[in-house]
Amino acid sequence: ELILREVVALLQGRGESLPAPVPFRDFVVRSRQGVGDAAHEAFFGAMLGDVDEPTAPFGLVDVQGDGSQVEQARIALPAALSARLRTLAMRHGVGAASLFHLAWARVLALCSGRDDVVFGTVLFGRMQGGAGIDRAMGMFINTLPVRIALVGRGAAEGLQETHAALSELLRHEHASLTLARRCSGLAPNTPVFSALLNYRHSRGESFGDSEIAEGMHYVGGRDLTNYPFSLYVDDLGSDFVLTAEIHVSVSA
Repeated sequence: ELILREVVALLQGRGESLPAPVPFRDFVVRSRQGVGDAAHEAFFGAMLGDVDEPTAPFGLVDVQGDGSQVEQARIALPAALSARLRTLAMRHGVGAASLFHLAWARVLALCSGRDDVVFGTVLFGRMQGGAGIDRAMGMFINTLPVRIALVGRGAAEGLQETHAALSELLRHEHASLTLARRCSGLAPNTPVFSALLNYRHSRGESFGDSEIAEGMHYVGGRDLTNYPFSLYVDDLGSDFVLTAEIHVSVSA
């Protein structure tokens, strides 16, 4: 949506003051000059080396779907609860994303019968891209595993550990999922995870059906993923909107 708005501004003659975008090739060069494969392997080896079974909520392990067999449910959190979450995160010195990752880990623990869970998290892909990366146009997101242990930990300790795990993962946001999987103890052809959390900063308003520029209309869109157990958290700046996408076999 941000890119689309910039395009509209340019079409309407309001983009003269926008900084020149960074070429995507520059981003590729910077990412290759960052953390090397050896460091990635050491990091994911420490995280996943002793993981020999996937975290499979309700036994779901098929990650080859096309999104057509999932059901979607969406809810906007009450404003009071959203405010409490932000206050709690601030009190503990973490981002709201850490709270949702810990909560999702607890959901997966209940749905998989495990107290040490691994799931995928969607990374922005621009945090390690260097100066000007905010002006680069292109797809940068990457999905990588995060591991959260729950047993023997109170909520505060679990929150701090989750925050630390996500902070460290950001240093490896350009690693490939294939590399991460290779560092695990999983059998061949076994997915590293089948559950996904996508925490994203979004805007509350949408284009709707209105014309956004002469001859240009916003048609709409929908999230589709091959993962059978997913949660999208839209951070609207003050409130939160949660969207769950779960394989139909769970609710059948």
